[in-house]
Amino acid sequence: MSDELFLEIGIGTRCRRNFEYLSSEIDKIYKAENVDMSGREFPIVYCVLKRGPLAIADIQQLSGLSHSAVSQTVKKLVTKDILFLEPGQDARSKIVALTDVGNRLMEKLIPIWSTAKDAMKTVLDECNTNILDALADYEAALARKSFSQRYYEQKSEHSQRKIEIIAYDVKYREYWRIIIQKWIETLFEMEQEDIINLNDPEKYVLDKGGEIYFALLDGEPVGAIALKKFTPTRFELSKMGVLEEARGHGIGNLLVEKVLERFKARGGKELFLETNSSLVPAITLYKKYGFKVVPPPENTPYARADYFMELAE
Repeated sequence: MSDELFLEIGIGTRCRRNFEYLSSEIDKIYKAENVDMSGREFPIVYCVLKRGPLAIADIQQLSGLSHSAVSQTVKKLVTKDILFLEPGQDARSKIVALTDVGNRLMEKLIPIWSTAKDAMKTVLDECNTNILDALADYEAALARKSFSQRYYEQKSEHSQRKIEIIAYDVKYREYWRIIIQKWIETLFEMEQEDIINLNDPEKYVLDKGGEIYFALLDGEPVGAIALKKFTPTRFELSKMGVLEEARGHGIGNLLVEKVLERFKARGGKELFLETNSSLVPAITLYKKYGFKVVPPPENTPYARADYFMELAE
């Protein structure tokens, strides 16, 4: 399994990560070549070199950077005597141009950029995907419809999808194992106690007085949870999992609410759970419903369990 955390939800983060890496690398090269330039200044200088004197708004459009970022970088380059500002067609606009110092700097930078371009081609040649084409497609898609517009369209679709919480049904028996096993194996390894409970939910949960519930999304099982019975008044919230593709619908909340409803209906006095301290979203969810941290028990069947909670009175 890939260790990459930022997939579809973190494309921006991954782009920034690559930007930071490449900026650091080119800064090392500039320093080694004894050139007074940085990776963050490159887009501004390159636009002026290629297109000649430009208004800040033109640089912003060509580079895709914010007006603030362009203005701040231009101001810095003016201070370094690489660029200068001259009046535009109206009093409010300024034209950015290279100084004599800037033009001499370009003579040093052009061969560096040429070599850097060839070095980058070797990277692209090793890729299975043409990244430049992929970026062009990605940017064109966002130009056709903004990300925020797509977000609200998806939010509307999510609100129209049907979510049901139902009691255990033998026809969903295999989903009990699939859903929980997928959740466990995303971060941990299956343990013997997991295997026992997931392979025979009737014997190890239901026949002992426990209950199992499934979350159905448009009729398909996507989440599960168990209320395990230990005594007539002591229960455990156990084995809660939601398939990754079904997250974002509040299903975890609905599953916990169902268990709390059943716990109270059965006259429960103690409801505990065992989890792992790395599962911050789950812990936050449990705290939302009144669970508090308690000392570890004398023993636990799970090696991964290092965080213990009980429902506060």
